[in-house]
Amino acid sequence: PQSLIFLILIIVTKLSLTMNTPYINTSFLRGFSALVLSKGGNPSALYESVGLDKEIFLEESLLIPSDKFIYLLEAAARELDFPDVAMQLAQQQDMMILAPLGPMLHRCHNVSEALQVIMKYLRVLVSGYQMDIQIQQDCLTLTFNVERPHIQELVQYQDYAMASAVSVLRSTLGKSHPIRGCYFLRSERNQHRISEYARYYGCPVAFNCRTLSLTVDSSILFQDIGNLIKQVDARVNRALSFQNEGIVDQVTKVISFSLANGSSKIEDIVSSMNYSQRTLQRKLSEHNRSYSALLDS
Repeated sequence: PQSLIFLILIIVTKLSLTMNTPYINTSFLRGFSALVLSKGGNPSALYESVGLDKEIFLEESLLIPSDKFIYLLEAAARELDFPDVAMQLAQQQDMMILAPLGPMLHRCHNVSEALQVIMKYLRVLVSGYQMDIQIQQDCLTLTFNVERPHIQELVQYQDYAMASAVSVLRSTLGKSHPIRGCYFLRSERNQHRISEYARYYGCPVAFNCRTLSLTVDSSILFQDIGNLIKQVDARVNRALSFQNEGIVDQVTKVISFSLANGSSKIEDIVSSMNYSQRTLQRKLSEHNRSYSALLDS
């Protein structure tokens, strides 16, 4: 009995520590293995080097600790002499990370509304991650924060957060609304690298700043989002076919995203999917399923 109690205490302690760890959905790893292989690297070895299962890249919609995602990028940058890995990964993913948002973005009328939807989605998809918007006269500032300071200081975290945001903005608005400036927390003294960053982002870049942020013209908030809808729909129809999935698969996918921050109550799910609770339950019952059963599975 004492051994059993001791074992239970160990399990409870580990679960408690695990639940306090921010998580990220493995959809953010899409394209990583191909980048590693292009550099002659071994994806499985890199996964194992940061404590991830080497088969994890074969699965979709799993949850992994978000710090290990960044450590994975840091390992690739270091071991493969691949300092741009985070930026290239973000650039490859493009609008794919927004694919599940298609139905919700269709209900938006301008970029301002779309940004609110995207921010809500990111808080679900990446626990412990926050994007803030500040509007000052003609300037819109997007600021990126993560709850763990030791992660926020890492090069690959800053590169991935910035490059992902720029990629989404460019895909949404095209180059008619250029980025005004990108601001990094870390230091960078290599002038060649600074020039590479400026060329990649197409704007002035600054280091040793107080926040990780970027600025654009505030007029983008009132732009029509037709281009954004076309981009998302094209990606969805070609790759994820999210709109063609059955209701059971859709709910299962949204649950897997929501588990990252514990927002798995049916009230949260129906809100993110723009259903009423009654409608969702009815649709699931038509397939002889229940929400509680999907959550348990």
